[in-house]
Amino acid sequence: MPQDDSSSATHLGGEDASGQMVKHGVDPDRLANLRAILIQPKVRLLQQILASPTGALSAVELAARNEITESTIRDHLRNLQSRDPEIVTALEADASPVPNGIPRKYYAVTEYGIGLLQQVNMHDQIGILYDMYEAAELELPDSDERSVTITDIEEYEHRPLPDWL
Repeated sequence: MPQDDSSSATHLGGEDASGQMVKHGVDPDRLANLRAILIQPKVRLLQQILASPTGALSAVELAARNEITESTIRDHLRNLQSRDPEIVTALEADASPVPNGIPRKYYAVTEYGIGLLQQVNMHDQIGILYDMYEAAELELPDSDERSVTITDIEEYEHRPLPDWL
């Protein structure tokens, strides 16, 4: 009996060892999301967020860990946040007002995003990154022009935490 191909899955075909054609259902949205995270800066940002003790980092903290600008980091994070389902979610500091120089917005990887990283075997390195960042002396970009240090931001008591932490 022929299969109904009207589902939203894309069918990729190939031959098995006996030469028979085999169809594999692939969710096109999940495939697009996998492609999105496999762009080097994005996968690195996801790993760095998950490697942090709080599970959520601001764009300025990510800039201290990378050689890309806060603006570029925010663009990547907005792209990951705009996907359906979200790969990254934005969390707001839970105090008002937020002290001068302390970020108001932090980013956390969603459970869906964690699943994508696991699917492409990019989740296992997170423990190594955690240890590396604990030992590193990070410095904020343009630190001499800022009213706070990375330590001030990391120790901010009203940082939001992802609900899965």
